[in-house]
Amino acid sequence: MPQPWNAAAIAEKFGIAAADLAIEVIPHSADGVEYESVLLFNKAAPPTTGILAVPNYFGMRQQALEIAAATVSAGHAVFVADVFGTHLRPATPDEAVAAITPLKKDRAELRKRMNAVLEVFRGQQKIRIAADKFGACGFCFGGTAALELARSGADVRGTVSLHGALDTPAPETSKIRGAVLVLHGVQDPSVPRERVNGFIDEMSAANVDWQLVNYGQAGHSFTDPEANAPGFFYHRQTAGRASVALKNFFGELFA
Repeated sequence: MPQPWNAAAIAEKFGIAAADLAIEVIPHSADGVEYESVLLFNKAAPPTTGILAVPNYFGMRQQALEIAAATVSAGHAVFVADVFGTHLRPATPDEAVAAITPLKKDRAELRKRMNAVLEVFRGQQKIRIAADKFGACGFCFGGTAALELARSGADVRGTVSLHGALDTPAPETSKIRGAVLVLHGVQDPSVPRERVNGFIDEMSAANVDWQLVNYGQAGHSFTDPEANAPGFFYHRQTAGRASVALKNFFGELFA
């Protein structure tokens, strides 16, 4: 049964009238697993660019759609990616950690799922987006997933990680083709300084167009209004600044 999404709340975050919001549940399958991603776009001003957005470790839920809409905005079609499958909808932090742990350990599988959902996005007939007008972003675990998509050599113009993990098992094998923007909270205990430095070394060695923005008052989960723990907390000012940075990044790439 389809999730009863609160379209009005999503439209408000998107900055458009509820009547103008197209919200489509997109079923897809791979390797015997059923998935349901969600396509969001402004019917009143059909987009010509698309952003694949990967939620945090809770995966597909109302808040994931609202955060993606608020951060990316209605200037693009937004495809909120289900990378867990319909059988896996974490309800508690422990369940969410259990959901992402296998994918963090098996980056090849994570890359495979990310490339599969990108192709589903590319195949949507209700929007008209040129092959070179796709990007990706992700939040927390989703930032990790988006970076692994880029490292796999996927054809995306740009990738943005918002408070995601930055490490990868074999950085020397990265095949990044597009630009990269990392939006990082300095107080994030899950991404210590040595991992930030490792990411800098990886990007520099790959000779790609990359940027790293450090937010001094932010930790992990700074876009998540429900996050409230030491090192893992919402920071409204940083969430707003990160949204502006993401919009400027894709605005430059798609100009």
